[in-house]
Amino acid sequence: MKILFLMRHGQSPSAAEAGVANDALRPLSERGRQDVRRMAQEIVKHGGRPHILLHSPLTRAIQTGAAAAETLKPVMGTFVFPPLDNTRSPREVLAELEARASSVDEVLVVGHQPQLGEIAALLTGSTHDIRPGGVVAMELGNSPRLLWTLNPEELSGSSSRL
Repeated sequence: MKILFLMRHGQSPSAAEAGVANDALRPLSERGRQDVRRMAQEIVKHGGRPHILLHSPLTRAIQTGAAAAETLKPVMGTFVFPPLDNTRSPREVLAELEARASSVDEVLVVGHQPQLGEIAALLTGSTHDIRPGGVVAMELGNSPRLLWTLNPEELSGSSSRL
């Protein structure tokens, strides 16, 4: 894996607002879907072409992965990746990610805070404000480095304000 894109799930209502029984069932809002599509376009604009998309098993991440895949069309597909369930350590997730996608050049993972922020911090040595729908792009290797980071509300003409 040479390039890793971390995308936080898009904006979603609370479980109570969505009328669902628990946090795992929270869906994306329409604004969340729009933001994710726009952020997927930004990945492409930055030269990204993720070959595989791995997402958390939680509903809002599944829906985020599907919305991003509409634009990115990962050639190896889109898959549920249980380590992104926001309960595992960043080192454990990275080890499982390496085992799953070591031969893939570019990988997009869709998950949750604080797990994604912890992974980004472990790799880059700095913290990143990953808002709903936000992306952190990193080049991996012996000395991982941050390529870019962007949140939906930073896009020009954005209607996404949190």
